[in-house]
Amino acid sequence: MRRSNAKRLLLAGLLALAAAAVTSAQASAATLTVCPSGCAFNQIDPAIAAASNGDTIQVAAGTYNGGFTIDKSLKLVGAAAGETIIKGGGPVVTIGKALAATEPTVSISRVTITGGKTRTSWRTFLGDGVIALGGGIEIPPNSDFSGGANVTIANSIISGNEVAPSATAPVGPPCPDGNPCPFAGAFGGGIDNWGSLTLANTTVSNNLIGSASGLGAVASDAEGAGIRNVLGPLTITNSEIRGNRAAVTAPDGRFADAGGILLVGGTLTMNNASVADNSATVAAAFPSSVDVGVPAGGMHLTGNVQAVTISNSSISGNVAAATNTIGDISASSAGLHIDIADSNSVALSNDVIDGNSARAAATGNADAGSGAGEITGTLSNVILTGNSVDASSAAGNASAEGGASVFDGGSMTNSLINDNHVHVSASGGSATVQGGGVFVAVSLTLRNSTVNGNTAEASGASGSARGGGIFDVAFPFGTDGPPGGPLFLQNSKLTNNVLTGHGFTPQGGGLYILNEPLTSTNSVIADNTPDQCFGC
Repeated sequence: MRRSNAKRLLLAGLLALAAAAVTSAQASAATLTVCPSGCAFNQIDPAIAAASNGDTIQVAAGTYNGGFTIDKSLKLVGAAAGETIIKGGGPVVTIGKALAATEPTVSISRVTITGGKTRTSWRTFLGDGVIALGGGIEIPPNSDFSGGANVTIANSIISGNEVAPSATAPVGPPCPDGNPCPFAGAFGGGIDNWGSLTLANTTVSNNLIGSASGLGAVASDAEGAGIRNVLGPLTITNSEIRGNRAAVTAPDGRFADAGGILLVGGTLTMNNASVADNSATVAAAFPSSVDVGVPAGGMHLTGNVQAVTISNSSISGNVAAATNTIGDISASSAGLHIDIADSNSVALSNDVIDGNSARAAATGNADAGSGAGEITGTLSNVILTGNSVDASSAAGNASAEGGASVFDGGSMTNSLINDNHVHVSASGGSATVQGGGVFVAVSLTLRNSTVNGNTAEASGASGSARGGGIFDVAFPFGTDGPPGGPLFLQNSKLTNNVLTGHGFTPQGGGLYILNEPLTSTNSVIADNTPDQCFGC
């Protein structure tokens, strides 16, 4: 009996201690108020300084100074995105400290973050101002570059921020004078993220990186105008990434990439989201010995990205455009560029990729491709429609491929590739067009899908026009170009595609296939112009 009483007393004591700990934690969490007048604080920065881990900073309607750092685990809550404005600074808000041993967990909601002008960054190894990071929000890495702050942003707007470097370093490729070309990088116009980031019911819009008004034309490289994600996972739900611009111009401009989202590490989960009307543009003046161009217009997923899931989302109206007044140029993947080796780690479902445009024009050679994007993985119930590709050269050769997609391996099920268009012109050189709908770079399985109403047109002194609907060629080993891959058609249709060649005979109005097997089951290739299939 005494032992039983002792156990009960011990248990009661432990429960009392636990309850006291909970009560103490609850009591220690405070709410600090910020408002233009009559509150404990009239600006956010001093409220952060006074706060402790776990506190909430409640910010009333009004406009407040940016340029501060959140280095504690806390909640920042505004009145509403249209009412609580955090403005100015460069970045407007920094979350965590660069290279710290530990980083905070922070949530931000119901605010607008705007007016940031960032000219430099914590990355000064090339010199101050050579790399500029994060116009609206900067989330720097921890000390071992394994991640950064854990950040959630909800019901907010990150808009109208600018990032442009203020200095250059001679670390680029060789320039015509024999010296390294100047390098200066602008990254993450709305958000530059090295941590874990979740966006919910949030808009990232009209942010600008690179050649920004009033900031000069120093930038050689501009990447991720809306969001750049470097290390941790990125989750986007019920949100818009819209109208962001990555742009570089002569004399130093060489690369612009991903007006909407650039993912170079971590994972991407995107659901019920929109990436629309973003652009990446290059206006270059370099000879052909210097590589210049636009890898992607809307989204670029590359590097150490581990997995991608995009569902119930749209990628629309994005632009990849590049010009070069002296030499060669390229522009590709106006909508979405997925550059991941493992196609099994990529899944798209119930998505629409439409109205995106890739354009390249040069005095030298010009190449453009993949209006909807260069894509790999498992796609189901996906629509690729109304995308376009245009390449033109004034004095050299021009080529273009994949009005909808350059497909890098995988499958499409219950999907539609419709009304995509490719146009190539080279008045004094060779004009080559390949795949008005799809250019099969690795392999493609179409199940219960339709490739319909796509067009491809080429005009030049010489050249070729091949594959109004689909182009699939296995290039010989050791030559330039993709390896090609098997094409499987299962209960699918290639119909009403049109191929046109001016100055040469077009081949394969529906399908052009060479050195590759075609497996077709219960499928139709019909009503294409000028013929149904070359190489079948």
